[in-house]
This record gives sequence, structure tokens and C-alpha cells, in this order.
Amino acid sequence: VKQSANVMGLQEGYSQEQWGPWRSHGLLLQQAISELSWQEEAQTLAKVFKEHARGKEGYLSRDEFIAIMQKYPCCNAAYHKVFFDLFDRNQDGYLSETDFLGGVLAVSPFTPHKLETPSGQLRMQFIFLYYDANRNGRLEVEEVAKMIEHIQQLRGQPHSDAMVDATALVSLYTEPFGFAAFHDAAQKRMLNGTSPLLRTQQDLLEAIRQQRQGGAPAAAGAGGPG
Repeated sequence: VKQSANVMGLQEGYSQEQWGPWRSHGLLLQQAISELSWQEEAQTLAKVFKEHARGKEGYLSRDEFIAIMQKYPCCNAAYHKVFFDLFDRNQDGYLSETDFLGGVLAVSPFTPHKLETPSGQLRMQFIFLYYDANRNGRLEVEEVAKMIEHIQQLRGQPHSDAMVDATALVSLYTEPFGFAAFHDAAQKRMLNGTSPLLRTQQDLLEAIRQQRQGGAPAAAGAGGPG
């Protein structure tokens, strides 16, 4: 289990039962670039990454990442640190090029949300990490309730009691509500409406293109993770 956990980019000791279909973010990124014909976009982002990664070669610091987000506005500034912390999966205070490209692709409003595709899987993994606020590898009932609340808000639905819904959903699984359970619940549509979650208001690449063409970026308002 430990070997497979390391191969998949997980911490040691995480079980297959808990993580299920989780895959390496680096591998998913390469597959998603191919799936979406995203090679040109990846090159553009890699160039922006290299232009800003000055303090430590090959890595973006928090301040350098925020500088990119400020230069090319694509979401509310309140979410800049949120996205950095999310993309920084090993919590070392730096983003590798894979961290940066994978994160940007996952939160783009243009990325399809099909669970069976590499890009959809990458999005699901980032959504799970975002709501796993304490990073313990599973979603507590309160964390599932927060996700359900966000889905209701984004869909403009009347707010039902998210805690009741979350408790009912989690109770269907005997194991802790890890990524395996989250993925299963979404696949079986017991957890519906994950597509609009965790997206920037505007695509970062679109903001880069607009600025390079001399146009002012569209105002990035309150759009954010959910």
C-alpha cells in the first residue's frame, strides 16, 4: 500500500480503500494536455511560470504566484492565497511547474467536467483537496456540508439543510468518506452538481491573452472556488 501511495503522489499510509481511483497529478496533467489539445496553452503558462519563478529556480513562491494572479486577474484577490495553498499539494511553500499547470487547468471555467476523462479526474482530485480543509485525507460531515452548500449557491437552489444531506450521504459508506467514496458518490449522482465547483471567474490564459493584446482584462469580481 505504501509503495502504491507514493507512486500516486499520496502520503505514506494512505489506503487504497480510502483513495480508490486517485492518480498522480503529474500523469493526469500530461494526459489532460493530450486530451484537450492543450499543448500551446501549457507552453504559454510554462513561459509565464519561468518569467516569475526568480527566487528558487523551477519553483514559484507564494508571492510570485500572487504576482501572476494580480498581473492577469482571473478571480477575486481573496482567493489568490487559497489557490496557492491548494496547488501546493506537498505544503512546502512552493509550486513546481506541474503544480502550477495542473492547478490552472483544473480550475479553468473552460475545462470540461467529465469524471471518466483525465481533465475531469484532475478537477475531482483538486475539488476533494479543497474541501478536505484539514488535509486528513477524508471529508468530515461538516466539509461535505460546505460542498453541498456551495453547490446549492452556484445552482441558485433554495438552501436545504446541508448538514442533514451531508450526514445522509456519508452514512451510506462504511469506510471514512475519502476520495474513493467522494468519486463514487459523484459518479452515481448521489452527489450532484460538482461541475461548477472550484472555478476561476475568468480563464487565466484568457486574461494573459487579453493583456498581451493590449486590451484591459475583464473585471474579475466575486468568482472563486465555490
